[in-house]
Amino acid sequence: MKKLYMIGDSIRMGYAPYVKIALAGKADCFWPSENCCFAAYTYYSLGDWEAQLRIGQDCDVVHWNVGLHDMIRFTGDEPVSTPECYGNYLGRIIGRIKFLYPNAVQVFATNTPVIESKHSFWLYRKEADVEIYNDVARKVMRENGIAVNELHNVITPECYSDKCHFYNPIGRKITTEAVLKAVIPYLGISMDEVSVPDYSDEAAARMAKLEDVRA
Repeated sequence: MKKLYMIGDSIRMGYAPYVKIALAGKADCFWPSENCCFAAYTYYSLGDWEAQLRIGQDCDVVHWNVGLHDMIRFTGDEPVSTPECYGNYLGRIIGRIKFLYPNAVQVFATNTPVIESKHSFWLYRKEADVEIYNDVARKVMRENGIAVNELHNVITPECYSDKCHFYNPIGRKITTEAVLKAVIPYLGISMDEVSVPDYSDEAAARMAKLEDVRA
């Protein structure tokens, strides 16, 4: 059985269980039980997550995203991570994933757009920052030969369940299908072979431990 490992923040938590349902019988799907938050935390935690999940070096594909926490501005401050710091950690994450899963194809998902007006002074994101951090990520991925899933570009207004998440049926469908299209070529699977999840199934959503959403 092929192995797909999905790493990421609460955006990943929205689509991961539906990807698992779609690939049932075709690939084993894994993800950390927590929100992977910002880039430095993801880098720091990769070894711990492997110890917990025991995916193994025969992992086939690692699909990952990180960035929306790096660009948070708390109470008028600058972003948690500068674009330069973010880019540095992306490169280090790539290297760490290669060390842990030497045979895996990496696919990076770009940061999804945000609704600025629904954010607050206490935790604020700018869509302009999303574009800046995505440009940094694209450059790092290009330099390292990493495939990019342009998740940012598939989001429509109907997808949003709040300021930045996609936890309604249409949001789940669009993000899940985008991830499936990005990973199945590396899993030796065609879209005709995958199952169609019930995107209104809230029990499936709980598989991703959505109580740990963290904006």
